[in-house]
Amino acid sequence: MISDLWDRITFAAEGLWLFLVDCFDALRYSRWGLAIAGGAIVLLVIVIVIVAGGGGESDPTTETAAEQALSEPPSVINDPQFVEERGFSIALPDTWRRTKPPEGASFAAVSEDGLGEATLWVDRDAKLDFDQFVDQSLAGLDGLGDDARVTDRVEGPTPETSIAVLEADVPVDGGIAGPYRVTLRAAGPYRYYLATSIGAGAPPRLTADAELLSTSFRPQVR
Repeated sequence: MISDLWDRITFAAEGLWLFLVDCFDALRYSRWGLAIAGGAIVLLVIVIVIVAGGGGESDPTTETAAEQALSEPPSVINDPQFVEERGFSIALPDTWRRTKPPEGASFAAVSEDGLGEATLWVDRDAKLDFDQFVDQSLAGLDGLGDDARVTDRVEGPTPETSIAVLEADVPVDGGIAGPYRVTLRAAGPYRYYLATSIGAGAPPRLTADAELLSTSFRPQVR
């Protein structure tokens, strides 16, 4: 604010000073030259005061709105669609649409720009406990991409209350590796494997979309 005000005053003073010098050269031999020069100096002082006063004023309403815009970014997900199928439910982001699942999968969706994909596999295996399910899935993810790891784990007293989230960097369609997330759940004899993949360089919105898909997913005992 101070720097901007000083620039305003400096530019105004320099412009008027050059103007006065030219006028003085032209009028110094005139009968009224001294009076005109004095009037010009008074005008210079008035202009500087006006510029300084205008530069110091601000609109508090505008500043408040700007501060709120920076501190309160708009929501990235406007109106997700709640999908409920036999055996599970999930919230689908507003810019995603359901697609035909690949062979053996129960659910699939893709973002409108094609940079985000989600696929759900459901297997019946009552003998596979949840810890084994996590280890098996992590080994498979390790062979699929790089830096496979468990990023979240809830160890409940039953398979239905247990959750595991795995992540890795996996190439999408043979391209550059992007974030790949797997959410593991269980219900009765069924094991649920929800995978979301985001293409490299995708907008941050898709990361939030993948988070919504992962956290909203709920298995149901059939």
